[in-house]
Amino acid sequence: MYEELKGILVDDLQMRAEDVVPTAGREQVGLDSLAAVELATLLSDRYGVEIHDYELLEADTVADIADLVAERRAVAPGATAAAPAPGAS
Repeated sequence: MYEELKGILVDDLQMRAEDVVPTAGREQVGLDSLAAVELATLLSDRYGVEIHDYELLEADTVADIADLVAERRAVAPGATAAAPAPGAS
């Protein structure tokens, strides 16, 4: 999940790839309150998981955010990146 999260942070939220490492704190990568709202929306849209911006802001490191997303994906019914839309063939 870390590599997927890194891709979102770098490609979608324009964070510097060299700053996005598992041990980096949210301040180090530039995850402020606005970016947390954007990230929460992206995670919901892509993976079907509900993670609030305040939960992202409470995470100590990028790895903690990745773990949170992985936990939510594990319990979210049908929340996989490759899952087809219901009724799609």
